[in-house]
Amino acid sequence: MPIRILHVVEALGIGGGVENGIANLIRHMDHDRFEHILCAVFRLGPQLERYPAERVRLLCLDQKAKKRSVQVGPLAHAIRELSPDVVHSRNWGAMEAVMAGRWVRHCSVVHSEHGIETNQSAEPRRRNWFRRAAFELADCVFSVSEQMRDSLARTTGFPVSEIGVIHNGVDRQRFKPDPCARLRFRADQGIGDNEFVIGCVGRLNRIKDYPTVLRAAEVFSRSCPAWRLYIAGDGADQASLEAFVKASPVLNGRVHFCGLSGCVPNFLNGMDVYVLPSLFEGISNSLLEAMAVGLPVIASGTGGNPEVVVDGESGLLFPVGDFTRLAELLLRVQGDHELRIGLGQAALQRVTEEFSLDAMIGNYEQMYRELAGGRK
Repeated sequence: MPIRILHVVEALGIGGGVENGIANLIRHMDHDRFEHILCAVFRLGPQLERYPAERVRLLCLDQKAKKRSVQVGPLAHAIRELSPDVVHSRNWGAMEAVMAGRWVRHCSVVHSEHGIETNQSAEPRRRNWFRRAAFELADCVFSVSEQMRDSLARTTGFPVSEIGVIHNGVDRQRFKPDPCARLRFRADQGIGDNEFVIGCVGRLNRIKDYPTVLRAAEVFSRSCPAWRLYIAGDGADQASLEAFVKASPVLNGRVHFCGLSGCVPNFLNGMDVYVLPSLFEGISNSLLEAMAVGLPVIASGTGGNPEVVVDGESGLLFPVGDFTRLAELLLRVQGDHELRIGLGQAALQRVTEEFSLDAMIGNYEQMYRELAGGRK
């Protein structure tokens, strides 16, 4: 019998790095040895096609609710009905699954933290108390970056030695340099040979700090007249960002909001440089994907970004929110073709050697086997 895993998240079908990671697990783990059930605590969004129906069962506990409510009881009921070997909750919004799993008792429980939604040192103290209690109850706790691990230990008081790290991995079969895709994208968009194209991928929310990219683009445009900025993603801040662009004579007509790109690999191949300006970050899947395509990357020096990007070797880092420094780095990359090529090649080599999908899948499979223990 395969090991049955119940993955619990706050919401499904809304995009983001956590969902990309789960989808990669479901597609690539040994299907004869692992069975997957994916549970949304609060809601199902429209982007569910990434989860192959023949390999995973999807369910939602509270799809019709107008506001978020405590779901320990319903989760415990679902665990009893589904009888998983392992319950795996991800991030703060699904942490109730740890309590529910302990209540039911017949399963192992793992909790992982994949992204930082705010400055953890500024979170309410009661949240860190609750997080510490959940960590104590779980059989296994891990994060996706060493920086996040250290931050969680510092804010909760939970021993750092008891928080593991499993880095995200990138699918090199999907994300790879593709000159034909680059030509197609640029032809479809009417991009001239002399135009320098900046790309960003991610949800349009405060944490991703897109205003820093827009302000940097205004400064950058003083020295580079032929450029465009493409942003793939949607989110709560889209209207305000679009209004900012429309009000700027420099940005209006040069900045393009692409929504949810149907083919991110093609989108990335069309860029000349990738920018990740986040205020907080775990290990960014979009950053790994851009590097796997062979793009030079410029990222804010926060969270797990310095674990991925070796500054000056496999990419460039800038201080969080420093749009002037970002503009300087964009101008440096734009003006030096050899630098662009070198950074892109080094980025590709780094993700291939250090952030492979095979390594990530192997780490998850080993963890689940150990957690299932004598049940299989």
